Amino acid sequence: MTEKSGPGSLTFNFHEGSRSEYLAQYVFSSFGTAIPVPHQEDTGLDIYCTLLEREGRLAWPRAYYSVQVKSTMDPWVFNGRNSVRWFIEHPLPIFLCIVQKAEARILVYHTTPRFAVWTMPELPERLELILGTETKAVTSSWAWDGPINLGAPILDFTISQILDTAKIEEVKSVLKFWIKFDVENLVRIKNGIQQFKVPSDYETNKTKLTGMVTQGVWRFREDTFPLAKARLIELLWLVATYYDYTNDMVSAVIYAMALRQLQPSYELGDLHPSLHHKLNELFGFEPGKQGNYLYKPCDLLLQMVKDELARHPARSSRTFRLGETVRSARGRLLINTIDNNTNDPDGPLGTTRGWADCGPAR
Repeated sequence: MTEKSGPGSLTFNFHEGSRSEYLAQYVFSSFGTAIPVPHQEDTGLDIYCTLLEREGRLAWPRAYYSVQVKSTMDPWVFNGRNSVRWFIEHPLPIFLCIVQKAEARILVYHTTPRFAVWTMPELPERLELILGTETKAVTSSWAWDGPINLGAPILDFTISQILDTAKIEEVKSVLKFWIKFDVENLVRIKNGIQQFKVPSDYETNKTKLTGMVTQGVWRFREDTFPLAKARLIELLWLVATYYDYTNDMVSAVIYAMALRQLQPSYELGDLHPSLHHKLNELFGFEPGKQGNYLYKPCDLLLQMVKDELARHPARSSRTFRLGETVRSARGRLLINTIDNNTNDPDGPLGTTRGWADCGPAR
């Protein structure tokens, strides 16, 4: 029978977990601020941190991240779709820290697979992250379903080592390296882009970038397409307006045409009218004359493009078998990871379940 804690006692495992969090807070405070979450407010992450950079007599936070602390190498498991969604959509980079108290050793793991899960057509009911102890790992080998092996830790050091200033800077550089990719991928989530980028491989305690992997799906989910479209419309508006004000008429009109295609019914403020007034002057369309309207030149140009494309029907695209590896026109390998052997283009995942560009870093 399990003995329950009562007045005057506490659970031993709970105390050991708290000791791990104390040690982790001390370690991460070496790189910047490290604010622990009170146990009664703990919803899944233990420490909120910054990386500080010194400028003269002042220290400035230059990067923000969060840490989950564990004292064992047991998998990190998320049960339930809401729990998985929380993990994926958390607005900060997340690192998993293992405190091995007997050796006074710290292992830190990235959690980039959260972005791989984000790209799935449907979020899973369960996510399991398995920890490895090797010193090198390949990110593009992650499974699309089932447990995900995190592979090698990104950091492995002893607590005594971070008493050395050079080691502190080394650890900070590794954290900054991974934070950069997490922040970029979080921006993609916020903009409905079901795609992520990550270093193709890495080595513990190193920041060498040998290549990048891009994975994702071309078929938007119902919750992501409207968001991606709205962000694109906003950007097209800004870019078209920029080219208008810098007197690059050709570029401004091209982006305005794309905007008109995406949003046939403009709302007030969607695009500065000066560009369309200029187009009306170029086309000789008099304002107020019957049949003329503000966007008529843009609509005519857009229709010309559509008519020309209609004269040249697109060829049917080629699909690939499961696991087939092909070489792109630029000579880099594309690893096709579609989800079924029939490669049904109308299936739930589309013809491009995921792909990895394993070319050299640029």
